[in-house]
Amino acid sequence: MENKTLQSPARILAADPAIPGMPERTLLPRPRINGAYRLLAVGCAVVALASLVLILRAGNPVQAYLVNSDAFYLPVLFDDLLVHGGSLADWYLTPAPYFFPDFLLYLLAWLGGKDVFQQVTLFALLQIVLTGVALYVLARQALASSRLLAALGLTLLFAWLGLHAGGPYVYLFSSAHHYGAFVLALLLVTLWFRRDDDRSSANGGNLHRLGGAAVAILVFFATLSDALFLVQAVLPLTLTAVLGRRGAARAAGPRQALVLLLAPALAAMVSYRFVVAHPTRYKTRLGLEQIGMHVDEMTQVAAALFGPHPLLAVVLLPVLLAGAACCITLLRGQHVAGLPRQHVLLLSFATLSCAASVTLMLLSINVQAVPRYLIAALSWPLVAALFALVHLLGQRFRHAGLGLLLLLTTLLAWQAWQARSLRDSDRYFYPEQIACIDRTLARANAQRGIAQYWDAKLLQALSRRDLTLAQYFGTLEPMQWITSQRFFSERYDFAIVAEDASPEFRLPREQLIALNGEPLQSVSCGNRTVLLFGSAGLRTGPAISNVR
Repeated sequence: MENKTLQSPARILAADPAIPGMPERTLLPRPRINGAYRLLAVGCAVVALASLVLILRAGNPVQAYLVNSDAFYLPVLFDDLLVHGGSLADWYLTPAPYFFPDFLLYLLAWLGGKDVFQQVTLFALLQIVLTGVALYVLARQALASSRLLAALGLTLLFAWLGLHAGGPYVYLFSSAHHYGAFVLALLLVTLWFRRDDDRSSANGGNLHRLGGAAVAILVFFATLSDALFLVQAVLPLTLTAVLGRRGAARAAGPRQALVLLLAPALAAMVSYRFVVAHPTRYKTRLGLEQIGMHVDEMTQVAAALFGPHPLLAVVLLPVLLAGAACCITLLRGQHVAGLPRQHVLLLSFATLSCAASVTLMLLSINVQAVPRYLIAALSWPLVAALFALVHLLGQRFRHAGLGLLLLLTTLLAWQAWQARSLRDSDRYFYPEQIACIDRTLARANAQRGIAQYWDAKLLQALSRRDLTLAQYFGTLEPMQWITSQRFFSERYDFAIVAEDASPEFRLPREQLIALNGEPLQSVSCGNRTVLLFGSAGLRTGPAISNVR
């Protein structure tokens, strides 16, 4: 009797993917990381998170990104809503309201932290964990092995870059700076790829329809929360779906992309005005008038990022070129040899997302080119590159992936060890200048005042007194921007003048004195001066419109 080696159908299809009538993407055996590797990976993640807690508690310079008026949007908003009985309808929200996932994460941070320092730190850790979970879910969909190692390696890489490379990676630790849109994009790509798999399977009809509904719901809420999601995720994924259709007969095509991606995104853009009481979203204005200035701005961003870290540019550039080559190959209706279809689509999507983000920044007339708009553009290529490397190395990636995890964990642990004896977070979260302002206001029993934009939410969040600060321009006009209309009044107790602020923002001392007479007391606290006018002794001019 002739001895024949039996092969599984999956192995036969892997050797010959062009068998007529069979699905293009087959379920290959997915070897798992053995217990020792998994235990080491989880151990590295625990040590790395503990190290990050110690680093942040020690007052790392990264906190300069977390302690400013923009970053304190959610701390002040949640304090107003949950402590002082405010309403979301009172608020002039930021142009991207950041409902998802930032609101949900900050609610958990607010419940778990007793002060703004603990809340901001806890939010950073929660966002790191959520990023890791989203990467792992995507890895389970796109990788056959080493999925946990790949997800944890990328998460720790992003954390290390956030500590050492600055923008845009530093916004991994910050709320309300577009990082949540990148996390939701990870989930969107996972759902889209999963939906393609369900479409190809014989019994995937119901799952395919459920996947489509999940995609549409995610797109709607993500775009409602942050319009940048439309540019960084929806449009690139739509183009990727169109290109993927040319290379695979069973892939989701333009019609499905239109219904499940573009239609919910446009519905969210229209719905914004019905959901937000005081719309502040920028109007889209594109043109070539500002392109020269934006090129200069982006050159400065690139120099600040890649100058100290040239290796990052060495990694990103080939990945973007490979993604461009994948786009061209798919456009011609050809297959990319050596890579599974999902990896080809992921490389294409990463390049298209980067291109869409950069194009928007170059052509925008009314928005400045800043690092936070490049989170997706400079993060997706790293995801696609590592996933492609996992596929190319196969089981050998276990050693490389574990080595990467051990290296990053060691670097973070060493940084935490160096900072073990430091507890100088007060220089960010309660510096002497703010303590001086608190003492001055406590002596006068003053609680309601005015300040410039860059001081109002900052002082209100960091002060250990129950302060209410209204934002004003240097012209003494109310600045109704990322604040509550409840903070404004016809009369106040004090004014805080930032002596080194630009004329546009610096409160005019002479005009305040002309309106109200000499202050009862003037106290200098560093580069800020507190002008005390007594209880309700300060007015800014005629009655303010929209004041309750």
